[in-house]
Amino acid sequence: MGRDGVAQGRTRDRSRAVPARAGRQGGGGPLSQQVDERPPSDSPPGPPHPGKPEPRLPAMAYPLMGLVFGAILVYSVSRVLLAVSEKAAPLIAMFLAINVLVGAALVAYGSRVRRRPTSLPLLFVATLVIVGVGLFARTLKPSAENAGPQVVALAAHNIAYDQSTLTFTAGAKIDLKFTNMDQGTPHSVAIFAGTDATGAVVYRGQIFPGPATRDYTFTAPAAGTYFFHCDVHPTRMMGTITVTAAGAAPGGGPPPPAGLALTAKNTAFEQKTLTFTGSGTVTVTFDNMDPAVPHNFAVFKGSDASAPVIFRGDLVTGPATKDYTFQAPPPGTYFFHCDVHPTQMTGQFIVK
Repeated sequence: MGRDGVAQGRTRDRSRAVPARAGRQGGGGPLSQQVDERPPSDSPPGPPHPGKPEPRLPAMAYPLMGLVFGAILVYSVSRVLLAVSEKAAPLIAMFLAINVLVGAALVAYGSRVRRRPTSLPLLFVATLVIVGVGLFARTLKPSAENAGPQVVALAAHNIAYDQSTLTFTAGAKIDLKFTNMDQGTPHSVAIFAGTDATGAVVYRGQIFPGPATRDYTFTAPAAGTYFFHCDVHPTRMMGTITVTAAGAAPGGGPPPPAGLALTAKNTAFEQKTLTFTGSGTVTVTFDNMDPAVPHNFAVFKGSDASAPVIFRGDLVTGPATKDYTFQAPPPGTYFFHCDVHPTQMTGQFIVK
């Protein structure tokens, strides 16, 4: 074969190789198709989370809303518990606590059961009910049963009661401060239904010798008239108790002055703090149990005796009892002492 034939054969071989090389470089192979299908690098990026909505409130708003919501709920529950009796309050508190735990569990695990748990609307409705009941309970006045104790003072001297008539409020907690001023002589207070000692026993206090003071605590019976006497001297020491309905003033007139009790013994006040709630007239029943020693009760408008005098009671030589009645000052904390022993016998008079 000549030189020209060899050159032509090489040319044919090169022409055959060109299509194969072209196929490998820019043809329709799988790798080239994947590369060609990729979006250009300058195309706009898509949303980072296409299925998650952006939050509408700042992150700090949610804990603040939770605090406000919790405060309203706690306040409403407290109003409910204060409006009911002492026996019902723990039961209601336990019931609410169980419901809170159940509601929290439903909210916590509801998303695992359903995407939109029905517990959320139910919990919301229950919360509205609690808040509504709490706001309603806020308007209610505490009953006599839930109010503080009604302090009533009674003394025995020379085998006789210093009062023959006492007044209670039905259902109220009674704190009967009975002072026996007769040296070595036992006395007591027993209360009976009806007009004499043949009626059913309402309350019977312990017998004790004087001079001493005992607190007889009990719940006042239903409205009506009752009889009381001393079990040791039933024919010489007796009286009548009038129990009025809660919220009613005896005889249709103004309510009697609120009573506080103060006792002086061994040149010291047994009560260091007297608390009066409300306004109007206040009566302090002062028992001086120190024989032949004078004491009194004086209140000052300030933290010591250098302030102006609000009330100064007469001196009482013991053993004796005296009622000090005066107009209650505005709410605040005041100072009181005994004028005879101003450094030994002091205390605070609080008006709420």
